[in-house]
Amino acid sequence: MAEEVVRVPVEQLLEACRRILESVGVPPEQAQITAEVVVEGDLRGVESHGILRLPAYVHRVQKGLMKAVTEVKTVVERSATVLLDAGGGFGQVAGVYAMERAIEKARQNGAGVAAVHNANHFGVAAYYAMRALPHRMIGMVASNAAPSMAAWGGAAPVLGTNPICVAIPTGLDVDIVLDMASSQVARGKIRLAAVKGEPIPAGWALDAAGRPTQDPQEALKGTLMPMGGPKGYGLALVVDVLAGVMTGADFSVRMASVHDLEHPTSVGFVMQAVDISAFIPWEEFTARMRELVDIVRGSPRAPGVERIYLPGEIEWLKAQERRQAGVPVARSVLRELEALAKELGVRLELPAA
Repeated sequence: MAEEVVRVPVEQLLEACRRILESVGVPPEQAQITAEVVVEGDLRGVESHGILRLPAYVHRVQKGLMKAVTEVKTVVERSATVLLDAGGGFGQVAGVYAMERAIEKARQNGAGVAAVHNANHFGVAAYYAMRALPHRMIGMVASNAAPSMAAWGGAAPVLGTNPICVAIPTGLDVDIVLDMASSQVARGKIRLAAVKGEPIPAGWALDAAGRPTQDPQEALKGTLMPMGGPKGYGLALVVDVLAGVMTGADFSVRMASVHDLEHPTSVGFVMQAVDISAFIPWEEFTARMRELVDIVRGSPRAPGVERIYLPGEIEWLKAQERRQAGVPVARSVLRELEALAKELGVRLELPAA
């Protein structure tokens, strides 16, 4: 049985996140950025990367493993590329800055790439890729993560969920936003199931002994399954090269989890923006995109299927509905947030859990 949820207005969630972050020394502007990225996860239905993550961020700051104030510095820069050092600060703050730099360079050069090292978990990848859309650009994001997935044929975690996201403008109400982990599922979804006390679907994970499991607690001790078998493994490995090896960040077993309260980490990510007008006029591009979307949506449907969605369309619809009706938050997650606020001496104005 699914856990009961409480509808919380978006602004209340944002304010709660801001207050909690500011209480541990995060500057107001950076707290606002981080809160927006965190809540975006819950808005889009990616609760595994939403407010569920906030306690881990706060506890890492308290342990001195993550800087409350994020100072991003340029390491090396060329006309179309830049490598940034996040200084051990928040991935959300560094991520927003990196994508803005990529957009700036794309405006000048047709394409721009910003890479980051020495960062922390940055939340939902779509938030950053979508920042390119208003500029009539395509946004691409890839990040590595702490090991939670075995190599294909392996039995021990050596690669992270290593997500990738591509956001493509369509000229329609909804854009294409492909946001996915290279594992069968994001590790955060298993953690969310553990918090709720719910089983996970078969095929998501193996336990520590390498046996299939539907127990989220056992799955967290074991390893995730790669998406599409060897294809997901290959994709995760490539992302670790791009976001980890190439940027100078940690990679594979060198990287500590966001839930590790003993070791610092250096998460790496790469953000790219591509100016469509460098290749084709905007009006021609959107006309061709509308034709493609019509072909896909109008294609014959399988039995029992009422509608064909674009990548990211379901998340877009959820966000539209939740901005109006409030964000559904599991009572267990709400209680965790309230416990964190009490620990910090912060007063929250949220519905009772």
